Amino acid sequence: MMKRISKYNTKQRKAISSYLISLQGKHTTAAQIASYFKSTGSPIGIATIYRQLDTLVQDGRVAKFTLDGVSGACYQYISEDPKSNETHLRCEKCGAVLHIQCELVDSLPQHMYEEHGFRINTMKTVFYGKCSNCMD
Repeated sequence: MMKRISKYNTKQRKAISSYLISLQGKHTTAAQIASYFKSTGSPIGIATIYRQLDTLVQDGRVAKFTLDGVSGACYQYISEDPKSNETHLRCEKCGAVLHIQCELVDSLPQHMYEEHGFRINTMKTVFYGKCSNCMD
């Protein structure tokens, strides 16, 4: 499936992309993006932010994570360096989201494809369990 690449690269899209890149793989929300640009004296409306994020997601430049269907989505710039993309863990008890880099987990998509004929979308994969603070 080919990704749709938007032919327009607006001032707001460039600014949002640059901000996401500056986060170096960390997640952010649309509200946090709006707050950041407001604090710089160059506010961008929340509707514009959502519209630009949707376009960046469709273009394959940004990943969108919706963890529980209730909380707002988080967004992360997709680095071309596979080592910079993290695995996401969500605690079922306290709701904490942990980000890890683990070579064993990184090998899972290849194993699933080679052994089971299934491609995992790692940008939408979240492992659920209990964090060390919530284990009884």
